[in-house]
Amino acid sequence: MLAPWLAAYLVTAVDLVCPVLLVLGLAARLAALPMLAMALVIQFVVGAADPAFHLTEHYYWMFLLGVIVTKGPGRLSLDHLLARRLAHLERLKPD
Repeated sequence: MLAPWLAAYLVTAVDLVCPVLLVLGLAARLAALPMLAMALVIQFVVGAADPAFHLTEHYYWMFLLGVIVTKGPGRLSLDHLLARRLAHLERLKPD
């Protein structure tokens, strides 16, 4: 079992780092996974413990994060820019 103080530090790190990575589009699929897991835990674990707890916003977040995980961040991302740059450098490399 994870110590509560360690869990608090890990969740804080995920909450601070992953949104920045998503905004930049850097390792976006990897950053969306822990956020999706956190939204699932909040909605279904907390929701199971308290039947009055029902937030539709978590379903929207889960849908949007699921799209990023499955489809990727898109063309306006650092991931896309870096992939294009690496492909260009590969074409310029002499054989």
